[in-house]
Amino acid sequence: MRHSYILLSAMLLAGLTLFAGCYSDDSNDNLSEPLRIEVSGIEPAYTVAPVGDRLKINPVVSPADRQYDCFWTVTPSTATWGEVPDTIARTEILDVPVNLDLGSYKLRFCAKDRQTGIFSYTEYNLNVTTDMNEGWWVLKSEGDSTDFDFFTDKKQKRDLILAANGHHLAGTAVNLAQTDSYWDFDEGSKTDKRCSAVFVASKNDLAAIDFFTGRIIRGFNDLFMDVPKREVRDLFTGPSDIHVYVDGHVYTLYNSKYSVYKQFVIKVLGDYDLSPWHHCAHSLPLLYNRSNDSFCSVSRTSSGIDYFPNASPSSNKTGMDLVFLGGMTTSTYTQGDVALAIMHDRKTGKHYLYTLNGQPYSMGSNPITGTAEMPNGLGLYTADYSALNQNSRIIYYSKSNRLYACNLDSWTETQQDVQPAAGETVTYMEYLKYAPYGMDSSWFDCLAVATSTADGYKLYLHPVKAGKVMPAERVLTGKGSVRRACFMSYGSYGTNMTTLF
Repeated sequence: MRHSYILLSAMLLAGLTLFAGCYSDDSNDNLSEPLRIEVSGIEPAYTVAPVGDRLKINPVVSPADRQYDCFWTVTPSTATWGEVPDTIARTEILDVPVNLDLGSYKLRFCAKDRQTGIFSYTEYNLNVTTDMNEGWWVLKSEGDSTDFDFFTDKKQKRDLILAANGHHLAGTAVNLAQTDSYWDFDEGSKTDKRCSAVFVASKNDLAAIDFFTGRIIRGFNDLFMDVPKREVRDLFTGPSDIHVYVDGHVYTLYNSKYSVYKQFVIKVLGDYDLSPWHHCAHSLPLLYNRSNDSFCSVSRTSSGIDYFPNASPSSNKTGMDLVFLGGMTTSTYTQGDVALAIMHDRKTGKHYLYTLNGQPYSMGSNPITGTAEMPNGLGLYTADYSALNQNSRIIYYSKSNRLYACNLDSWTETQQDVQPAAGETVTYMEYLKYAPYGMDSSWFDCLAVATSTADGYKLYLHPVKAGKVMPAERVLTGKGSVRRACFMSYGSYGTNMTTLF
């Protein structure tokens, strides 16, 4: 959106009053009304590449019969108050090579009337992007190493970490998380600047990488004050945090727009064994401690595991195993607001379906909003991989490389018409929903199923109609075995992504 501003100083007003008699009667200036400078011929937004592009703009400034001093500036869209803009040209016509880091900027055209000193500027959006600003990220294991492939409709980029840094991450893939509020030191300005980063975790490694290039910003040893053993179990997000479960403890990194944090400085103390099942939906992460059979969470405000208050049904010391945890989206723009958990009572052998608040913003209330006993003998209980439909109470699962659906309202299970090909082994399943605010035309959701063969992986993106899995509309292929898949897009207002896990 363009904004226009007119500035007239008190000194100028005083000067006009003092020297009004110096102007002749036939002057073209009407001193009863301030001069209004208008600018046209500039688009509301521009998108350029960081290498090889030139930014060319020819504005039209009016009134045309006057002389102006003009210049152009840029500031990052994320700039804080008081950050000095960079001047990139002192001409009316802009024709300069692009020499900016990837990201979103505000481009300003400034014009000052030489005779009166009246000053005007207009503001526009400038995006410096690569073809990695939108696409599929496929986190994978190749042997005993981790990397990711990137896919758009037109391009495929393989082994991005290797290509950008000369090596993979050590150990098999664990998880990934993204933030628009990580800080990197900019060599040009010699200051720390906010950037968009993807955290990638493998069994023996962890790195914050640049969203647009795959360049490692900080590696394992530089991400901790006291470096733990390289034994990474998990990676997940909080409302403004990233948490890594490493060397038996959770470490927290606070992502701030205004304060510089680069390391996991908070260590969560205590004796706990967190389940690999968790739910993260822009709120406190919903976790399960297997040491005491309790739902719990972590945050940057606490150095220990946080538990919900005792209530009925209790979320603490349940005596149950967590078999499954997934998220539903019951209201537009509140992705993952409901969570469903399958619990197994070790004493009775019975299974229960728990309905939980998927977006707990505090630990002050019981997250369990409902329970139901489940029938015996469902194949779902021994599934190899499973995923909850975010739009309906259906869990899809694989067992012995066959795909099934379990309706949680009727407790019926049906084998799906779409099945993996012979020789393919299912290695991953997740229901992915993409519904960013204000971008209704680009919404989609699908069941992502990855299989592995001796030649590599196939990631099938299946549309779902009336609860049934349909043939894949797209198949992404590469080397290795898929651990996670996520569609992410970066724009002026940050990054949108499909994951709840």
